[in-house]
Amino acid sequence: MADIEHKNALSYWARQLLWHQRRRVLAGAGLAFVTAAFGLALLALSGWFITATALAGISVAAGAMLALDVYLPGSGIRFFALGRTVSRYLERLYNHDSVLRQLALVRQQLFQGLAVLPVTAVEQQANADWLSRLTAELESLDSLLLRLLLPPLSALLSLLLLSAVVSIWSWPSALLLLGLTLVGCTVVFSLLIRCQQPLSRQLALQFNQARAALINHLQGLPELRAARLQAHQQRALLQLSTSLGNLQLRTARQQANAQLAVNALHSIQVVLAALLALAGFNAGLVTAPVAVLLVLAVFALGELLQLLPGQLSHVGKTRYAAERLYPLAQAQQHAVAPSAITTAAPWHSLSLTVAQHPYLAAGRQGALQLSFSTARPWLLVSGRSGAGKSTLAGLVLAERLAEAGQLGAQCHYLLNNQPLSAEAAGSIAQHSVYLSQQNSVIADTLYANLSLGLANITAAQLWQALDRVELAAWARNLPQGLDTWLGDTGQQLSGGQARRLCLARLLLRQPQLVVLDEPFNGLDAAMAQRIWHNLQPWLADKFVLLLLHKAPAFLTADDWRQLAL
Repeated sequence: MADIEHKNALSYWARQLLWHQRRRVLAGAGLAFVTAAFGLALLALSGWFITATALAGISVAAGAMLALDVYLPGSGIRFFALGRTVSRYLERLYNHDSVLRQLALVRQQLFQGLAVLPVTAVEQQANADWLSRLTAELESLDSLLLRLLLPPLSALLSLLLLSAVVSIWSWPSALLLLGLTLVGCTVVFSLLIRCQQPLSRQLALQFNQARAALINHLQGLPELRAARLQAHQQRALLQLSTSLGNLQLRTARQQANAQLAVNALHSIQVVLAALLALAGFNAGLVTAPVAVLLVLAVFALGELLQLLPGQLSHVGKTRYAAERLYPLAQAQQHAVAPSAITTAAPWHSLSLTVAQHPYLAAGRQGALQLSFSTARPWLLVSGRSGAGKSTLAGLVLAERLAEAGQLGAQCHYLLNNQPLSAEAAGSIAQHSVYLSQQNSVIADTLYANLSLGLANITAAQLWQALDRVELAAWARNLPQGLDTWLGDTGQQLSGGQARRLCLARLLLRQPQLVVLDEPFNGLDAAMAQRIWHNLQPWLADKFVLLLLHKAPAFLTADDWRQLAL
């Protein structure tokens, strides 16, 4: 079953990158073949010209009269030399442009797939793992065209062309050359792929592990230094480096063995071509220059064959990348389209009943029930750290319902007194906002951090949101106002400013459900009370779930139904 999935992944990306772009692929393959053909013709014609010139010189020295046109073959040599240079430049330019276009489309597809993944699915993988998928493994897909298709195809077409040229003088010799090369290359490259694919996959896997370990080491460097564990962690990184080096050495040895086998095959080809050319010359089938031409053409074919071991060694790495990226592509294809989500009906009621959950309300007697209605739209849930408030937020937002079912939890969700469907879950995701405990500030301007993709946002709306969270005066004093860069990770902001920025981001949206998890972190009591007062008009017509360790004094019991975890 796993092997079928592996094949499906590679065939899927082959269709996306090769078959769906077949016109560009064929054009690029044509340029690659023209480049190879010019190379064969250049060496072959040069050999003919040198031999013919030498024979003419010998004949003249012996007193024989012999005429030799040096202009036509000389022009041909210059034509093929210039043609190979130009075609190689165009081939590289065109095919790399094709790859960049393809990867841009794939990157967009993968980002769309990542955007529709459930939160639980995203959290199952570390950030370093997602980084590997969307950078190194995405770029590995360019091997499908540049390494796994074009070089073998160019070599095959060049072999067919050379066999056709040889057949002009001798069909048996052409068939022998064609058969020997095809059989020999099939055996050598099949063994190479069979032996190297597991090593290549293992090498790609360990590269990902080393990258993740290095990123974690850099992120935790202050803590490691404080605990004096930096040397221990560095030893682990050195062990990973040593293991990678050993794998690379084994891969290089297998590739060198394949290269040796190809060189041996090519040597046999050249010797056989020389013997056949000599036999043809003795039989009067070819002249001496033509005999040299054919031998050098076979010799030039080796330049193409010798490239293949290095190119085909990427099969395992490419297949591994295809398998890792395949789930994201499938997620994008099976995502519910925004137009299919039912959004017209207003929410009159929303309720969640949790009868059993391993991560929520341990030791609680009876079911946990949360309900919102137009008559009682606000709910405050308090509890210590680890009581399950963030888990509860994920359940209310319909993000962790699938995970809850997998854990054996019993959850019953009703929207407008109807059981939750896939379309309704999409509606909840589209019409909810969530302020998590973590302040997320992206590497961009203040404007981009506030709007985050919202279209048709005016400056007045931005300033109104900033004013509600008491950041307007600070923003006006920035060097470039709303266009000020906030740093790679928002390091120019204090903890309280980052918290208020994330809160202001929500105010530019008009959701039906608002989930606020510790919204007052980093704020003093007086500022928290003022900001909460400023938020009242925006919260007035919404369902609100407020998650706190302890309710502050300014939250009056009359406005809130309270629940303790």
